[in-house]
Amino acid sequence: MRIEIPGLPPVACSPNARLHWAAKAKAARSWGSTVFYCAVDARNREAEPTKWRDLAHATLQETYILPNNRRRDTDNLQSANKSGRDALVRCGILKDDDHKHLTLLRPLIEVDPKRGPMTVLEITPCEGK
Repeated sequence: MRIEIPGLPPVACSPNARLHWAAKAKAARSWGSTVFYCAVDARNREAEPTKWRDLAHATLQETYILPNNRRRDTDNLQSANKSGRDALVRCGILKDDDHKHLTLLRPLIEVDPKRGPMTVLEITPCEGK
């Protein structure tokens, strides 16, 4: 399943952000809600939406489409998307986001001024795990 989310995870969600905890929590809640609704929409558009419920084990590929070639740290982008992965559990696509249920691949970065900024989450179910 491919989930396209407009925008990138907020800078406030980065582990390096030096903000008040309440401001960080508000940004995480907002990003999580955005991912939640985009994920539910993507699941409902699938041919078999019930196939995408409580996946026991899945692989997640995160792709960040950037509008410019400015230097960014992929580890921080992936860490900032933690509330987005939590939203995939909340909406019922993933059973859990721990290491037993989710394999997180190294994030990909694309530069495309026409499409960016955008976050793309591609979930692939793993059979037999």
